[in-house]
Amino acid sequence: MFSESLKIKLSLQINDKKFEIPGGNIKLCELNLQTFGFEGKVGFGLFTDSSKDEIFSAFVTHDLIKVQLSIIRVLNLRDKSPVPLEINAYVTQKSVREFGYREVKNEPVLERYYEISFQDIPAILWKQHFPVKLYTDKKFSDVLKDQIVEDISLEIDESVQGESQEMLFLGLGLGQNRHKASFYDFLIWYVHSRNIVFFYDYDDCTLKLSDEKAVLEAVAVFRPVEVAKIQTFFSESFRHNTRILNVHSEKHQSIEIPQDQAVSGIFQDVLMRTALENEIDDRKTLETTKLETHLEKIEMVMKEFPSKNFTIGTMVKFEKEYWSKNNLLSDKNFRIFTIKLSAKAREQNLSQNYNLDYTAYAMEMSIGMEIEDNPEVYLPPFKNPCYPVLVEGNIVSESGEDLDKTYQISQNEATSQDSYTVHVPLWDLNIKANFLPKVYTGHFYFPAFKHVKVLLALYFTRAKIKNFLDWGNGSKLPMDIQGNHLLFGKNELSETSMKYLYSEGKPVFSIQRTSDKETEMISLEQESIILQTKEDK
Repeated sequence: MFSESLKIKLSLQINDKKFEIPGGNIKLCELNLQTFGFEGKVGFGLFTDSSKDEIFSAFVTHDLIKVQLSIIRVLNLRDKSPVPLEINAYVTQKSVREFGYREVKNEPVLERYYEISFQDIPAILWKQHFPVKLYTDKKFSDVLKDQIVEDISLEIDESVQGESQEMLFLGLGLGQNRHKASFYDFLIWYVHSRNIVFFYDYDDCTLKLSDEKAVLEAVAVFRPVEVAKIQTFFSESFRHNTRILNVHSEKHQSIEIPQDQAVSGIFQDVLMRTALENEIDDRKTLETTKLETHLEKIEMVMKEFPSKNFTIGTMVKFEKEYWSKNNLLSDKNFRIFTIKLSAKAREQNLSQNYNLDYTAYAMEMSIGMEIEDNPEVYLPPFKNPCYPVLVEGNIVSESGEDLDKTYQISQNEATSQDSYTVHVPLWDLNIKANFLPKVYTGHFYFPAFKHVKVLLALYFTRAKIKNFLDWGNGSKLPMDIQGNHLLFGKNELSETSMKYLYSEGKPVFSIQRTSDKETEMISLEQESIILQTKEDK
């Protein structure tokens, strides 16, 4: 712990009103800054006569509170005044404590202590965002940009925007609140599964997705006099090789991805089912990247607040001019990936330093850094999205008349995979669902026909038909005959009906073929076989 005089500027915006809190009134400040975002807490006091405490009436409403916070050291600067450490946030929790004075007439409240907790804006808003929406012929970046609202800024490198997909589906409305995944969970899950760098840029308050870590131009040089201790941490080494197992019947193969630190015979197997070579190659690249060794990291515990420009992503050097050339830090470039600080005003009495620009704090502060080339991507905890989501749709066929029970199968040129086209009324979009034999063996060939209502299971990038939800026109029989019916054909003027039913308690089996006005029928009844052919006039 050390003592430091800081100028902490706090601005709260509630609706169109902005409230500036002088640094001397701020009694507590805690920050936890990470590469993916931040959270923090600030406590401040105000005297409550009407001319001084203007914030109270707005603070106790449910209105959104925007936070601007900056921190800078003010005394004993070695160099020119640095740029403040700044953040922009939304308040997540708030409280107020009032101090009444019994010895004063009417026991007035003369002092209030306010405390707010806050977080980066994308995390707050997208953790409460649970969209269920279907997209067709869109890139993932298009889906992501569709979720952007006021005060969220986003940049997506072209290398991670993804290719246009036949369908992309956000199914984030499932389960009870504490168990279902939010859009923020979904986004973290997505970047984690593809090893995408998820970085919150503190300089311009922008969330950035890229395939490489950003290298900021700013370089900070720390000196031993600023540091209480430095500890180096080494990540656990991977002791397994990875195997990719493609279970596709025609393209089945096992691909081993070795790495130097593995113990022979220890594997992590990854299952795939694809006929596309490019999908296999992409997965091999991804799994190879995941096996890259995580390099050492250091934690630097401070004994003064740095009097230099620094933030998350800032590059750091330990110059030989100040540090021993024989230590672990020499000749290495580091990148800041976490900053944690806690500052508690030494004078908690509100009247001390009231309305001054700065005050003295008892502080604890640590800065986490990684080797510049460390491939490790840092992400917050997240819940996996829950797929599939069940929705209803209707089979689409362009052949035949509107009431004809025709079917239409299309083939994907890249995968040679057959599929139905299914219309999803809720979003008024057509998607593809695999045309597969499903439960029955290849002896049965009964494609789904036009307008049939189906239950679709929607996954993130694909759909499949789970069940059929209605009877075809003319297929259903009256209950009193307790019959079974198999109906072939496209309409009532061109069909063949196979029925097994009960007439006066006796079984009847019949086959009837209809073609326009011509009808042929075979009927097996009690003690008789009927053969009939006729043409209606």
